[in-house]
Amino acid sequence: MRVLLVNPEGPGRKGYIREGRCEQRLDSFAYHMIPISLPSIAGELRAAGHDVRIFDAVARGSEDELDDFVRAFAPELVVFNVATPTWNVDRESVARMAARSHVHRTAIGVHVTALPGRALASSALDSVVRGEPEVTVASLAGVLQAGGDLGTVAGLSWKAPDGVRDNPDRPFMADLDRLAPPARDLLRESDYVLPVINRPYTLVIPSRGCPHRCTYCTAHLYYGRRLRLRSPESIVDEIEAVAARGVVRDVTMWSDTFTLNRDFVLEVCEALIRRRLGIRWMCNSRVDCMDAELARRMAASGCVGISFGIESGSQRMLDLMQKGTTVAHARQAVRAAREAGIPVLAQFILGIPGETPQTIDETVRHAIELDPDYAQFYCAVPMPGTALWDQAQREGLLIERDWARFEFNQAVLSTPTLSAPRLQQLRRLAYARYYLRLRPVVRLLRSVQLRDTGLWIRQTGRFVRGWVGND
Repeated sequence: MRVLLVNPEGPGRKGYIREGRCEQRLDSFAYHMIPISLPSIAGELRAAGHDVRIFDAVARGSEDELDDFVRAFAPELVVFNVATPTWNVDRESVARMAARSHVHRTAIGVHVTALPGRALASSALDSVVRGEPEVTVASLAGVLQAGGDLGTVAGLSWKAPDGVRDNPDRPFMADLDRLAPPARDLLRESDYVLPVINRPYTLVIPSRGCPHRCTYCTAHLYYGRRLRLRSPESIVDEIEAVAARGVVRDVTMWSDTFTLNRDFVLEVCEALIRRRLGIRWMCNSRVDCMDAELARRMAASGCVGISFGIESGSQRMLDLMQKGTTVAHARQAVRAAREAGIPVLAQFILGIPGETPQTIDETVRHAIELDPDYAQFYCAVPMPGTALWDQAQREGLLIERDWARFEFNQAVLSTPTLSAPRLQQLRRLAYARYYLRLRPVVRLLRSVQLRDTGLWIRQTGRFVRGWVGND
């Protein structure tokens, strides 16, 4: 069967990230991120004998070019990569596909996982894939090819003649090593570039699942609450294969939280050190999953960046969002990374119900005290399927119903202690208070090579206008 995987354009032809719980515009980090779910699905489809293509409109094309691509390839199944803040334009892309072809149209992503019935009712999709997509998409392709019953595809919701049907959930894969390698050759690796250093990079998936219950997070919807680990050797095998292609030397370990299992991380580090691949890698971490020894081994194996979800400088707010960490954990984690020589990105969430201007001030002062290399300040957005979504519905806190506003730089909640306009103002002020200091400015300037100065200025302008200023 001929299968086309599509990453549509974003609103206003802006690039958007649609990857599990990460749903935001590219301007948020000024980089192009590979939609790794698509080559991962493609690898599984190929292993089952299907002919697969990927069209990434964010990196290389437009809807007009997609028309030409469809005419040339004549797919029998089209899979759309969709997200909550892009849903309005995603379903327009689906409608265009329906107008040009009678091909079966399905979608993957957290949005359709959380709201399958609403997604099907409001779009020209024939079905949606709930949760972890690879095996379900391959199963769907096999059933369509054989002319079988869609009701047999676990993890699928679909339009039957008598209405929408939700098939039983598909269990999450117990052994991630059984997944076929991602079909990276279907995308041009040089299209996906890191900001500031402007080098090609890619994502490698070492684990899935997170047992924590942060009220704002959708990770459990897509990959479940049980931590599932690939074998360290299979991860390093994949990295070695990426490096052997000769384009990419920078890798992001794309996990819900890479450092949840300390022994696993140490094994990955030892395998990287042993193979001497000469690659640089980054990851995310909880602040209660980092210590000095671990950071040193990560640095020795090539780690050049850690992103910490610190979220708040107020212990009361950390408790309200059920983060399960402390303010002291953040200090210890950032110190461990800094002493190991690893740059740090600290991420903070503003506006969880109960937030006040005073607790936001605590958070900004905490960020300045920690002084990470980079800091991000997000608005609390109640994504469908989260506990925060349920709370917003229950307490009438949601002031915006347009999915396009469900971005992490937009205030869509108004609480008794903090209005949405005030939150928007305080978020912009947080960026100004953090970055309009000498130390972060000097760090940023030192990290930019002279030849990239013009590009860095343009990237910074897009970040400030599009992400900080909500343009």
